[in-house]
Amino acid sequence: MQKPFTYALLLAAMLGLAACEKTPEDKVESAKESAAEAMESMGDAVEETGEAIEQKADEVMGNEPTTGEKIQDAADDAADGMEDAGDELKDAVDGQ
Repeated sequence: MQKPFTYALLLAAMLGLAACEKTPEDKVESAKESAAEAMESMGDAVEETGEAIEQKADEVMGNEPTTGEKIQDAADDAADGMEDAGDELKDAVDGQ
């Protein structure tokens, strides 16, 4: 009595596994997605490499802005923003 139950269980397991097997179309679609992801990653890597080469070239040629220049640019941008906000506030008050 134990053998027929075991055989039935094995048959059910095999059918279940067979149903889970990917179809050729699923495999092709999965391969396409993997290839697309690989190409995207490769493109990102090439872009990052290009940016790194450009930055290194700027450093070697002395074209890279110094920290002081970056701080000065940020301060100028902040001052311009504050001036613009002041002008907008003045216009709003004058418009009342």
